Amino acid sequence: MKKKFITYTFFILVLSTYTSVMVKWQFSPYLFFVKDLKKNIALVIHPSFINTTDLTLETDNSKDRNFGALANLNNTKMTESITLNNFNVHWGKVKAKDLRKIGAAELRGENIWYVNQDDYHLINKLGLDNKITSNGGIKSIFSINNKSYVYIAYVDGVCATARLVDLASMKIALQLSCLPDAENADLNAVGGGWLKISNNTVLLSTGTPTMVNVDHKINQTAQLDESLWGKILKLHLVNDKLMVEIFSKGHRNPQGIVKIGKDIFAVEHGPMGGDEINRIQKGNNYGWPIQSLGSQYDLESINKSYIKPTMTQAPLLSFVPSIGISDIDKCPQIYTDYYAPNDCLAVSSMRGKAIDFIVHKNGAVLFTEKIQFKDRIRKFFVRGNTIVAVTDFKGVIIGNLSTLH
Repeated sequence: MKKKFITYTFFILVLSTYTSVMVKWQFSPYLFFVKDLKKNIALVIHPSFINTTDLTLETDNSKDRNFGALANLNNTKMTESITLNNFNVHWGKVKAKDLRKIGAAELRGENIWYVNQDDYHLINKLGLDNKITSNGGIKSIFSINNKSYVYIAYVDGVCATARLVDLASMKIALQLSCLPDAENADLNAVGGGWLKISNNTVLLSTGTPTMVNVDHKINQTAQLDESLWGKILKLHLVNDKLMVEIFSKGHRNPQGIVKIGKDIFAVEHGPMGGDEINRIQKGNNYGWPIQSLGSQYDLESINKSYIKPTMTQAPLLSFVPSIGISDIDKCPQIYTDYYAPNDCLAVSSMRGKAIDFIVHKNGAVLFTEKIQFKDRIRKFFVRGNTIVAVTDFKGVIIGNLSTLH
């Protein structure tokens, strides 16, 4: 036993001496290994705290939202570190009681407020407690002119559909039509991304919720001007009446929407491959189901031309294979400043379990950089240099981006 101890001790001393020499001689692989090791050990032994100063209080309508849950982000310890090309991301995770599959979330100062898609209290209040399938439920909550609305997908008998409900009066503000084939409807894909473009106006996305082939009649609704499915809708409140118009069409399942400067961008789930980032302009046709860079689930090809048979708008970037793209926001400020005058978008993913930075200019993507996490991210927020990401089932990630030097 004593002999083994001496042997192991000698081996450790030799290894330590060798590593020290490598560091002294500036052998970069060993140098970075030792630096990263020391940094990660320091984080575990003496974890510092996330800087939450960027998380300023935002306007909300909590008086209409006596449901959902809050998770406090203050005093979150940094237990993990990810190194990018020129930046570090120091982050930690906040446990969120009863957090499941997220339907809506918003920042409230140093708290994150969230609602699960299957939130019983709200669904019961809406009178839909026996009409929510495993894929349906609450898809988004937002306000127009200080009035809160919930977008919810459900099945009533043979009718698979979605509606927008005024949370103060509990009256239906917008009822979508029954999908043409309830049996093949997948209410995971009803959209729900939204963007407030003024106090009185919001853009809301709807999808074509099915996984069947492109020629199916549910998919065809994305090209029909008389249907609200597969669209980005412009909702405008006039004298307490909600006015609805089609802003763009040809969408499969658009999720997050963001406005950066004068440009509006949206992320959209493709079929098997072909998740998209699109620059949204009023009146444009974004191609579904006429074109996609993905394929059908039976591996049959889909038309790849954005000229024939109909002129449509190609994406800024398409992900093949799909990453399960889920949300979009601006990049952290120091990252944006570093790569200026180029532009930057941040997108999250569920299958990819990451946040990707997309640096682009004049419609061309220059490069992408990935922050790889371990959990499905459904919604996220960027404020200053702070990132807050809400996962499905696994709590809330919060981190700060800083330069390496």
